[in-house]
Amino acid sequence: MPNMLRFHQITRYIAQTTETESAHATHHAMPTLMPEDTRNMQEPLGNPYQNPESVQSAQSTQSAAGLGTDPFSPVIPVSVGGQGQSAPANQPAQTYQLPFLAKVSRLAPIPGDPTNSRYGIVMRLKDASQPNGGLGYIVRFADDPATGRPNNKQVQIIAWISKSLKVYPTTVPLTSDPSANDVEGELHFDAWTDQKNLGAVRIQSNDGLDRTITIGELQLDFSGSGYSTGSLNGIATASSVDLGPYGPANATAATAATNPAALAAPAHAANTGSAKHPLNSLLAAFWLAAAHFPKLRGEQLGMGAGRIVEIFQNMQNKPLADALDEIIWRGTTNSNTASPFERFAARQLIEAGAGQIREITAEHNLDVVQLDSTGQFWMRFNRNEITGLQRDLVLSVEGALNRLAAANRIAAKHDNGMGLVTTLTEAQNYRAGFDELHEWDTHASFIQSRADARNSNLTVRGTTAARGGMWDVMSSFVDICERLIMPYRVEYRCDANPDTGEMVVNFTVPTSLMMPASVLTDSGWVDIREQRAAQAASYALRLAGIIAQAAFTAGTNITSLTVNGTLGSVTGAPVLSLAFTRTPFMMGTVPAFVAGQFNNPALDSDPAAVLQMLRPSAQVISFGPDRGLTPITALPIPQSILAHRVPLWRDDRELPDDLKSLLGADFGRDLDVMYDGASIKGGEIFQIAEQNEDSPMSASLEIESALMGLQSEMPDLGERKPLYCEHPLMRLLVTNLPDHTPQTRYVKAPDALYNSHIALARIHRDSGDLDGSLAQLQQALALAPTTAQPFVDESITYVDIAGDHAKGADVLTRGLAVAVMPGDVNFMYYRLAYSLWQTNNREAALACYAFMLGMHFHAQYEEAAEAEVRELMQEMGVDSLPDMDAVTHTLNKHGIPVAPLTSQTELLAKAAIRLVDAGFPLAADEAVWALGALSNDDRLGALRMSLRFGVLDEDAVLASERPAAPSEQ
Repeated sequence: MPNMLRFHQITRYIAQTTETESAHATHHAMPTLMPEDTRNMQEPLGNPYQNPESVQSAQSTQSAAGLGTDPFSPVIPVSVGGQGQSAPANQPAQTYQLPFLAKVSRLAPIPGDPTNSRYGIVMRLKDASQPNGGLGYIVRFADDPATGRPNNKQVQIIAWISKSLKVYPTTVPLTSDPSANDVEGELHFDAWTDQKNLGAVRIQSNDGLDRTITIGELQLDFSGSGYSTGSLNGIATASSVDLGPYGPANATAATAATNPAALAAPAHAANTGSAKHPLNSLLAAFWLAAAHFPKLRGEQLGMGAGRIVEIFQNMQNKPLADALDEIIWRGTTNSNTASPFERFAARQLIEAGAGQIREITAEHNLDVVQLDSTGQFWMRFNRNEITGLQRDLVLSVEGALNRLAAANRIAAKHDNGMGLVTTLTEAQNYRAGFDELHEWDTHASFIQSRADARNSNLTVRGTTAARGGMWDVMSSFVDICERLIMPYRVEYRCDANPDTGEMVVNFTVPTSLMMPASVLTDSGWVDIREQRAAQAASYALRLAGIIAQAAFTAGTNITSLTVNGTLGSVTGAPVLSLAFTRTPFMMGTVPAFVAGQFNNPALDSDPAAVLQMLRPSAQVISFGPDRGLTPITALPIPQSILAHRVPLWRDDRELPDDLKSLLGADFGRDLDVMYDGASIKGGEIFQIAEQNEDSPMSASLEIESALMGLQSEMPDLGERKPLYCEHPLMRLLVTNLPDHTPQTRYVKAPDALYNSHIALARIHRDSGDLDGSLAQLQQALALAPTTAQPFVDESITYVDIAGDHAKGADVLTRGLAVAVMPGDVNFMYYRLAYSLWQTNNREAALACYAFMLGMHFHAQYEEAAEAEVRELMQEMGVDSLPDMDAVTHTLNKHGIPVAPLTSQTELLAKAAIRLVDAGFPLAADEAVWALGALSNDDRLGALRMSLRFGVLDEDAVLASERPAAPSEQ
């Protein structure tokens, strides 16, 4: 699953749906009448790997531990409520006479009325009419004082329905339509954006928070008559309140017929009457059940109602600790009016330790997002800050949230995709999360389906990798893992040598703290904390099998595989190490997964049985007294894989001929730019400048002395050229330099040599010496022609000393043709925008501001940029920033590069893919990261981490890339 580089990259871009689900996705577009609608945010319906109608093997025999009765029996929904504007039934209310030939639509009895009254809809009264186009007054038939029975000619007005499909509570006739003045109805219909005849039914809360709560879905039946609401019928396709005969038809009958083990539809989803009713009758039924009756009962409107996805959206829009506390409060303190989902959610979060999240957020940045591709939750945090038990607790809450996401998927299957909080019982919600832990056949079948799938990253920006090569195998494995929908976070790293058929994968396994703390039985909730260690071990071993299948599927030439499970994080201690041989695993173990043999809940606390079913060819594993996993020493890494893990600065392997000419290098070591072996380190130069900040002359003398020493140490380079690169990926861009030839060779210039020129240029700039500063910057640029920083410093020099924004803009324009790093590109457009503005080129300036703000880089200067662009737009008399097409057109019109240039990114892809296939992953990792960042492709970001570290210890890799300090030598 995603790696922690995703701290700033959260959006998922991998298509996950089947054709059936794609049709659902269109249906769930955002409605026009409710900008903040969340329908399009819900995750794929049902099982995202398969057609939702398909039968999941082994489910018919699977049941929750100790859950003897079927938890998916019909459920009567809870009612929602709120305080109302209508007078209580025991107080006198004005009555109105109906005309002699009154048009009255009598409503069938609707459950939940504490007064047992009769209701109807009238289009006009004897002495009063309704606003033009209205759909009628909702009325209560008044009691005859003489008999105590309802009087068919006397009514009390309780609400009015507008032609805009809104319901307004009122006890008197209205003379005008409140919606004409943008007054929101207490209940309203909001059409989905893609189809105006289908949308959400919502009520407004009366709790002072002005919340809009979805209570159902309504389909309008035009019947070929055009959009004339007065003649419309409708169908309630989903409802969180009991509408009685007006409720949804059993939309899941077809599913139940093909899959008897599937969820039974809620009781209020089926009715004995016709599914189609007059539209005003349906709106009246919704309003009576969701607003009027609850007010009569003294309840708050909207409690225990809404869509699950709205709860999720609310959680992501608030501070995490507050949002979790709110969910817990709604399901515990407020349990009397809470929905079954809310009670289930509160229990899961409490048991996961959500109450302790506030202490963590007080010290560290922590938030949560829901991934577009899988619908699973992902906690975002710095893995170097949140560690140990704090990390376990955070991921325990993440796992609990994913059980809630599973419940939402199942609810959405059975209420026309709405996912209402009342659709499932608490037992059904529990079962949804329980089943997610036992879908190993589903995962295995999905991986099988990827065997013949096209590797979408086989070709990147015009360069195609070798089929079956290192890039193909590793990127295919990443693609499969990124598509897996697992109940717990899976981080992973892999390494492979396709030539020898060997591969190793490290993957994370959950700690015992992350496992569920209780199960729901016939007797209620039962604590199972003492079983969690064994259950974590059993889950880890099943996951090892799925990871192994993904690896063998990714590379058909992989015949020998080792999978290592690391506890809690990808850098955690190894707790299992299993080796597999391709044929026995694919012919024996995989069929057992697909047949559902690993789904059996009896295996949950029996990890030894799971291990026996996996049948590894070699293993290192140790069980503790609680049957949990304990730290081990993993199986050795094959030498064929270790061979391409030599630190780049001492990699003496020869490059292939095509890479020699492309990169101007003969050996792997020639591509290193990070190892600083000079007598004076790069950081020491800037230390000199900082220590002599009050004495620029002294700083200049010391730096010049250091510069002379460095130059004297430089060996005779012959025809080789010294080259400084600020970042490793810049070393791969030399082919685009104007003086590069296939015979050109480069040697790493000392960091301190380049830094000396930059530091001296800044000292000259601060003293107002324009020529001196520019001279040093030209020398820096000669050393670092693929690095953007000299262009930035030169532009600042022109502006700060000479106030010459025109020359400053010209330098930045040239620099953007070189820049590739997102930070460089963003800052250069920002500086360029301001300089163009100062030269009165407002059109180009606005385009540059729009480009850099559209990158969403969130730099420290972003607020300043936003303030500047507002002032510029005011000068120009425009109200909004141009879109990206207009921005690109304007930049081209003014001769400003659209950075990074296509020629630069295509060269990065070409160099990176060829280096990986040639067995030099360490020279390619940063380029792959940049390609992923530029295309918002998390798969490339995940691949980068495997290229960077492989399956080696991260700290050891980092230590090997720096020279030893004198005390260490």
